[in-house]
Amino acid sequence: MLGNILKQAIACYNTHMDIRIIVAAHKEAPMPTDDMYLPVFAGSSLADSIPEGYQADNEGENISFLNPMYCELTALYWGWKNIPGVTSESSYLGMVHYRRWFGCKRKGAFGKEDIIRYIGKKKVMVPRARNYYIETLKTHYCHTHGSSTLDECENVIRELYPEYLESFNKALSRSYGYMFNMMIMRGDLLDQYLSWLFKILYELTLRIDNTGMDDYDRRYPGRIAELLLNVWIEYMRSTGVIKHHDVGTLPWYCTTGDNRKEKAKALLKAKYKGEKYHNSF
Repeated sequence: MLGNILKQAIACYNTHMDIRIIVAAHKEAPMPTDDMYLPVFAGSSLADSIPEGYQADNEGENISFLNPMYCELTALYWGWKNIPGVTSESSYLGMVHYRRWFGCKRKGAFGKEDIIRYIGKKKVMVPRARNYYIETLKTHYCHTHGSSTLDECENVIRELYPEYLESFNKALSRSYGYMFNMMIMRGDLLDQYLSWLFKILYELTLRIDNTGMDDYDRRYPGRIAELLLNVWIEYMRSTGVIKHHDVGTLPWYCTTGDNRKEKAKALLKAKYKGEKYHNSF
């Protein structure tokens, strides 16, 4: 009996709540089967062809051509600007990756009924925090990618959003954070977040000369955005716009394996030998 009541409640809630989760991909890959997921091909404007079943991110208002720098954010930008009604309080929009999903490896990606259980209780959902233990978010970034781009980002925030500076320093002084640009947010909050984020990244790219950077280093806006999600959440909590309990953490897993040993070795080399990262893990 209770199971039937719960299913009826979920069905009723679904009629008032739209949930879409973008799966950002730059190549064809297995996708979650629930219809709330929308595969979006990031960097479509630079691709020779788009796999069948994928939404191109170069239609409508878009920044697809910036994919070599903005990474998966070009897919999220497309969804923000082109999915009807996505910025309303009755909508939720999220993003995962073709190889990183919310859920668990044993059962697979979360379906809509799994996410519905959080909605109404949570306004923002993020992946369970990654802990760097021997590094803060700031020192980890500086040791693995260099400090110049992050230092300039701090200058941008100081000039455009000085009220966020305390939250910037506080969030980046922690040894853990919500990474990968993965999240699910209520539409009105997502609109605020992305308006803030892309203004900072646009200004940052105007100030950074990427001449001489290789393809990996040129992706600094996408990496800095991971840190800025933590800054935005810290500021929203500190100002009371969202309460601590409004933010929920979801389990996540990597469909291709997590390469923990390889990551740990690279982290130690970066911290103690000054060897910066040269590829993603």
